[in-house]
Amino acid sequence: MRESWTEMRIKSRKATLTIAVLNILAFITNLVLGGGSFFGLFISGGGYLKEYGEVAFNLITEQGQWWRLLTCGYLHMGIIHLVGNMVALQIVGNKVEEKTGLLKTLLLYNFGTMLTAFLWCLIFRNGTIIGASLGIFVLLGMACVWCRKGQEKQRVCFSLAEKRYLIIYTIVGCFLGIGTIAVHAIGFLIGMSVGGIYGKIIYSRAKSE
Repeated sequence: MRESWTEMRIKSRKATLTIAVLNILAFITNLVLGGGSFFGLFISGGGYLKEYGEVAFNLITEQGQWWRLLTCGYLHMGIIHLVGNMVALQIVGNKVEEKTGLLKTLLLYNFGTMLTAFLWCLIFRNGTIIGASLGIFVLLGMACVWCRKGQEKQRVCFSLAEKRYLIIYTIVGCFLGIGTIAVHAIGFLIGMSVGGIYGKIIYSRAKSE
């Protein structure tokens, strides 16, 4: 039977839900703090939290504001940006958390975000970046590696609706500029590397049992 969009499973596990709630709370907090018109902040972002949370090369190296490597992964440029990322997070985060558990998923998302942001800043030294996609594409890279045969204990399967959304999600990102394409690619490659190593460890343990 052909699957519809409404049949896509988005039941949250604890780590994925925690990350989503933090992203939503950051968005609401930014609206409350202001830094622009409410409608402008709601639709296109900006505001005080973006000013103090976005990541840029000079801010982390010259001014020592290293926390931005993490905070950038919880800020968004408007409601459409937020919703698009949160749906993708639900899909990918739940798949990874099912295999790795709560703590590891939180660590993978946050450290993945920080590493992705740092590497991006080394390439785009005059740019700024925010968005949960930094961590989401790390998780997506891991999940894609685990879709392959031969790693049955870590095997991940996406429904047709989930695949459709992730394809559209990735394509849309490609129209947002070279910086967005680069940060998604960096996160995805990091995720593939971590996923491959993690999968081999699990496979080796299973084989020795």
